[in-house]
Amino acid sequence: MEQVAADGQTAVDADDGEAPVDGRTARAHRTRAAIVEACVALVRAGDTRPTAPRIAEEAGVSVRSVFQHFDDLETLFTMVAERAVAEVVDLLHPIPADLDFEDRLARIVKQRADVLEAITPIRRAAAVHGPESPAIRAQIASGHAFFRGELDQVFDQELSRQPTARRHHLLDMLDVVATWGSWEAMRTLDGRSRDESATIMADLIRLVLEMPA
Repeated sequence: MEQVAADGQTAVDADDGEAPVDGRTARAHRTRAAIVEACVALVRAGDTRPTAPRIAEEAGVSVRSVFQHFDDLETLFTMVAERAVAEVVDLLHPIPADLDFEDRLARIVKQRADVLEAITPIRRAAAVHGPESPAIRAQIASGHAFFRGELDQVFDQELSRQPTARRHHLLDMLDVVATWGSWEAMRTLDGRSRDESATIMADLIRLVLEMPA
């Protein structure tokens, strides 16, 4: 049960088995969260390299506060990338490998389109900061490995018919077809709509696996 001590700090009863949290610590957590939220908002608005003054203004704090809570902007951008990963998790749903091909194809293409659209602002910012940030590069590599593994699992029926070397080759092709770089090229460079891009992805997956439309 929470109590307010004479010094204005918030404490909890020993019976609750929780460590006490004082008001200053709670305010620090709120300020830190507000700074991360501000950076996420700026990146999603298209600012791939938000500065400390812009982040501070968006968060409603001082520039000094930004650097009090984060040693440098790379640390902050790393937390922003982690936040993006957490949001993407909510868009991911297992796709049973025993469904018929068209059902699996429809599900993976829709899910991949949802995810790639959601991560586009963050990936654009990561392209700017990644070369200087091992942590961000590690996040990108981890995400790439996960999505490649998903393709391998979803299309195991088709891939398992191939010799090992051919299977790896086809998986490489699927990886290129359904990765963010290809999605960004279709959406931005080619000016395709989301639906058009999803249709192209589905058709290319069919071609890779030599499945009839």
